[in-house]
Amino acid sequence: MACPGILSRIMRLRKLAAVPALLLTGLAASPVAFAETASPSAAPGAQPVQFSTALGDAPVLSPGRIATQAPTGNTTTYATIKRPAGGSVTVAVLGAVKANITSADGKTDCSSSDSSSFEAVSGYSFIFLDGAATKRQSYVDSSCDGLTDLRLTLKAPDPSSTTSSSSSAPPDRDVQLVLTQEPKITKLGSATPATGFSEITAASKSTSGPDRTLSDQLLAPDTLTPGSYPVALQPGKLAVARVRVGWGQRLAASVDAPRNGSNIAPATSLGVALTFFSPQLAQVSRGATGVLSKNSAEQQTVGSYTPTVNAANRQLDYGNDTGDIGIGSAQWTTAAGWYTVAIYVKPLDDKEPNPSKPVPARLNLEVVGNPATGPTYADAAGAAVTAPPASQLSIGGADSSGGGSALPKIGISALIVAAAVGVVVWLRRLG
Repeated sequence: MACPGILSRIMRLRKLAAVPALLLTGLAASPVAFAETASPSAAPGAQPVQFSTALGDAPVLSPGRIATQAPTGNTTTYATIKRPAGGSVTVAVLGAVKANITSADGKTDCSSSDSSSFEAVSGYSFIFLDGAATKRQSYVDSSCDGLTDLRLTLKAPDPSSTTSSSSSAPPDRDVQLVLTQEPKITKLGSATPATGFSEITAASKSTSGPDRTLSDQLLAPDTLTPGSYPVALQPGKLAVARVRVGWGQRLAASVDAPRNGSNIAPATSLGVALTFFSPQLAQVSRGATGVLSKNSAEQQTVGSYTPTVNAANRQLDYGNDTGDIGIGSAQWTTAAGWYTVAIYVKPLDDKEPNPSKPVPARLNLEVVGNPATGPTYADAAGAAVTAPPASQLSIGGADSSGGGSALPKIGISALIVAAAVGVVVWLRRLG
């Protein structure tokens, strides 16, 4: 028979059943330095991080979503990125800030940048540093070669280059970042041939049930699987969803609006735009556009598609036939993961107000092709390593909720064990 002291401790352990989850939060702090004072507000799934004004104590960032504050005036703020040896890093930025990836001393800009032509995504920029010179980053400063200790620098944008100077209200300082890291790749193989850029369509299938309103946040999309969905598109707001696409696969999406049979016509002529973003949040489509005519209930369809997902697409250049997909977009279909579909409806005449009534539509999604094996990754010595957790290469990782996880999936069980041990040790001290 157990002694009363042991029984008492067991009862206390049961009462503390919720403690491991709390301990997990503390154990998960990992390399990210959180501010001791008021930290920036973060959307669900984002890591709140206070950037430093000094290079030497810049907090280390983990892959995933990050929330911070834009600096003001002439101040520069810093965070550290630990780049895999020979690997690549990307940072998607949403906010009024100028971002660069530099050497640890902040003197050399190592990054290249890309931009989005999708007007609905304001304050968007995309910066990256490939592991070696590629067609998408044909020039990398020699002093950046081999660097594994990098700095992400943030500066306030030049007022003359923004419209904020004409407004009495200060610009929003909230900044959302998406950081991905990719190890060194060996055996890159050949880029996707022209057949992988041929037109494909997402079949329009009958739907039932009420119209669903998709998320209007690029970094918190709804998760969908291939198929057709009845949706309500609110003019002036984004409609965002994400779909899992594997190596060797392609994504097609289309929007039917106003949906056939809805008998609803827009009160003003509307433009419809659809585009894709890669798992790293780089735009991978020039976008497709269409017009919904005023007082017409005739259904129109707007659709687009990606090329085959292939790590070697970063080596595509203007000698390759990429069909209707621009080279800059095709070069970012290089990672399997969550591909984001973004839809935007607005009046053709900018002077017209956004209609209050949503447009009934049908969103069609199709993933084409059989999943293939991804690239081979290597460490600094060239030895093969396992593929990184999905959360390092794709916003949201492998979960079904929004946002990147600060915890690699493989570490959860170890943390639970550590948490349980911590409870036992604590109880021993109490006893």
